[in-house]
Amino acid sequence: MDVTEAIVVVMVVGITCGIPLLGLTIRFSLKPLVEAFIRLREAQFAAPQIQMLRERVAYLERQLELHGLTDRATSAPLQQLAPEHLPTVTKDRERI
Repeated sequence: MDVTEAIVVVMVVGITCGIPLLGLTIRFSLKPLVEAFIRLREAQFAAPQIQMLRERVAYLERQLELHGLTDRATSAPLQQLAPEHLPTVTKDRERI
């Protein structure tokens, strides 16, 4: 085998095996970054919707308070209440 033939064989084998391995390496290294970027963009688009939902819940709470259907007189804003600090109200209700 001549030196040029050996170099060509090594190059061909390197290209046929190296390019797919390089592609897989790049894919697996960039996948978490791309997914994080996509989630960030989704969160940016969802922010106005979350704010609208907060306003709707606050409006509904005010309506319930006006009609006297809530268990507490004043309600704290939704942003200040963490899920672990939400009041749990247990009330005995009449059964029909």
